[in-house]
Amino acid sequence: MKYLSLFFLGLYATFASAQNSNFGVQFSDAIIKRYQPTIDVFANKGWDHTNSIVLYGIEKTYSKTKNQAYLKYVKDFVDSFVDEKGNIKELKPELDAIHPGILCLSLYEYTKEEKYKIAATQLKKYLVGTSTTPSLFHKTPDGGYWHKNNGHYDEVMTIDGVYMANPFLLKYGILFNDTESIDIALFQTFLAASKMFNIETHLPYHGYDYKKTEIWANSITGTASFVWSRNVGWFSMALADMLEALPATHKDYKRLLYLYQQLAIGIKKTQNTTDGLWCQLISYNKLAENYTETSGSGMILYALKKGLNNNWLDASYNIIVENGWNGFKKYIAVYTDGKPQIKSFCPGMGIKDSIKEYLAVRPVDCPSPTFKNQPHGYCAVLMAASVLEK
Repeated sequence: MKYLSLFFLGLYATFASAQNSNFGVQFSDAIIKRYQPTIDVFANKGWDHTNSIVLYGIEKTYSKTKNQAYLKYVKDFVDSFVDEKGNIKELKPELDAIHPGILCLSLYEYTKEEKYKIAATQLKKYLVGTSTTPSLFHKTPDGGYWHKNNGHYDEVMTIDGVYMANPFLLKYGILFNDTESIDIALFQTFLAASKMFNIETHLPYHGYDYKKTEIWANSITGTASFVWSRNVGWFSMALADMLEALPATHKDYKRLLYLYQQLAIGIKKTQNTTDGLWCQLISYNKLAENYTETSGSGMILYALKKGLNNNWLDASYNIIVENGWNGFKKYIAVYTDGKPQIKSFCPGMGIKDSIKEYLAVRPVDCPSPTFKNQPHGYCAVLMAASVLEK
């Protein structure tokens, strides 16, 4: 019993120490240690957001620490898909596979290696198309990209897609003076908002069906009926990153800022009073079956803190962010390898038909000995830590 007590005392001390450490560094170090030679061994999804959302968080840790191991880890993944001439292998026509382009832009900024600019240009042309090579990406009749080019997403836009493609397009356009990319990024963002953002609740629905025939689609508006925590997270991060990149003199800057501020109102109204975070279905946080969902919560905290840092939000949001970050840290534990674990987030999931279906998808942890490992928790903690830790 004595040894058992010492074991638990030691575990508690490790956990207490973790709670007072830099989580951006802790998680970056743990991910690099756990998944070698590249992050792709984590989920084996290749050139896809599954990998790049985690690496983008590690890149942000690098931007603060200048630890070359972090930049090398990002570079090693990108270089496993981008050859010396800048050609990207394994491209696929879905918005989730556009997100890794943001890593090419970051690497170009850090290294000035031309191949990363070439790769980003290839990805932009792959999405948008050229006069000689049409885009493989389908669009709704009103011009919105389908989230994926398959029957499941026939004429369907999602709010997730705003994050996967538009910050990349906007940053590409600004870096390389390409007004077409900037215009498309803003058009796609405003179109998605016009279809999915509810100005009364100040929150975005999960998706939109142009045909209005999906089971989940409202027969009049075509929107999904529910607001999922992570779709709020994706949308809030997209708007924050785009606002930060777009010059304040641009004709659409105030319009984008207004959309961000309207979203912040809905986020503020739905914060849990118990732990400062947001639930799986954030508009139904009184339901007993609902649960705190940390991936959407971490993304939201990232976006709100950026708003405070850039004076897009008033001071009343300071307590929202402070309470949220304090609550978020309580969902970080120590895994069996002695490194950090993020708890209570929703695994990968599409649009659902009912409240019951959304809440039937129960939270997971990462790493986990029992569940398939999912990247969204890693992404959220890294992004939140990048703006909330000194």
